[in-house]
Amino acid sequence: MTSFITVNRVTSELIGEEYKFNAKKEVEIITLTRETLISVNAFGKNSYLIIEKLASVLSTSYAQSLLIRIGAGLVRKSQIRNLPTAIAGGKEQRAQIDLTFSHIHRIEAPLYQAKTVDITVHKD
Repeated sequence: MTSFITVNRVTSELIGEEYKFNAKKEVEIITLTRETLISVNAFGKNSYLIIEKLASVLSTSYAQSLLIRIGAGLVRKSQIRNLPTAIAGGKEQRAQIDLTFSHIHRIEAPLYQAKTVDITVHKD
């Protein structure tokens, strides 16, 4: 059997939200900070070693700089779980680790000011 890895987003939790209005540019800026839990599963030969190596590589300065470049950070890594599974007359090697990332989403949207407003007063 060929070895392979799956990566799945499990949850994404809102941590904080900020709203700003730039009157000169007439835009509103909404910034959301989220924590997302990612489950990484390896299947096949040496799956546990593959996940161990991934966990180690994510601690390198290079990996950290790539995450910073995309506005993310690795918050925590779970323990690596060895999950061998019995399948059709044999055993398949499986391993899993959960990774929690923080990341920022920033959206700018136009919000035009009302320069003048017509007001009509009616008497009853």
